[in-house]
Amino acid sequence: MKHSKFKNTGLLFELLTRQITADILNNKTDSTAINLLKKAFNKKTQLFKENQLYNVILEANFKDDKKAEHLIEVTKSAYEKAIDTKQLNVEKYNLIKSIKENFEIKDFFKSKIHNYKLLASIQNIFLENTEDPAASTRSYYTIVEHMVKKDVKKSKNTLSILRNENKDLRALTYRFLVEKFNKKYKSLSTDQKGVLREYINNVSNTNGLKEFIQLKYKNIMHELKRLLPKVDDKVVSIKIKECINIIDENYNTIGINRTQHVLRVMRFYQLLEDIKSAVK
Repeated sequence: MKHSKFKNTGLLFELLTRQITADILNNKTDSTAINLLKKAFNKKTQLFKENQLYNVILEANFKDDKKAEHLIEVTKSAYEKAIDTKQLNVEKYNLIKSIKENFEIKDFFKSKIHNYKLLASIQNIFLENTEDPAASTRSYYTIVEHMVKKDVKKSKNTLSILRNENKDLRALTYRFLVEKFNKKYKSLSTDQKGVLREYINNVSNTNGLKEFIQLKYKNIMHELKRLLPKVDDKVVSIKIKECINIIDENYNTIGINRTQHVLRVMRFYQLLEDIKSAVK
């Protein structure tokens, strides 16, 4: 769907919150993304107002097409009355400028957004182009189809709930999530934690994650080959050789199921730890 990622407020908000999550998991005490989010999306900004209207549509759920269509029209009307487009464009320009100054812009926008088509449709409806009625119609009914879902319970996801809470509660919640994460995975080795964090940070970056896993496979294979002569047990030696063959066979198939390969790398690291302990 043709639209500008740089002008899509809902997309910008989503990408910044993803970056915040990655910073938290990497134990960054001073997240640039948090500072940008606070500055760009505080209640006095037009970006905040526009994002609120995005959320009206994103969180809506009806069983009737007419109600969904009515909400779209009402939201469009509210957009025209509430948003100062000149000021909004200035704020978007400044936000993109700050993102370029603090992040690699291509990597920042590379992530795959599961509801990209919906966000694009919302933007196209807000900035309706009468010169292309076919595109406008597609956007309109993409939104209707999103809102009209049968037998779906109305529920807010964790992120949307947190958006509406006060600053102290949000900070406490973030801290709780980090502590829970660290407690759950405290038994992992440093290498395993590194793999898990990289997977979370690059879950939508196909090429970046593939290159990372390939590098880890190389390192693990090197370590296994280095340790192999030190293993006296013939059965264990055979198993290690089998693992080396598995790595060699899977090296070029990472793009098929990345999650499976991440789990496999973490198991190989556990194997390395066990072998190192046994050969000491």
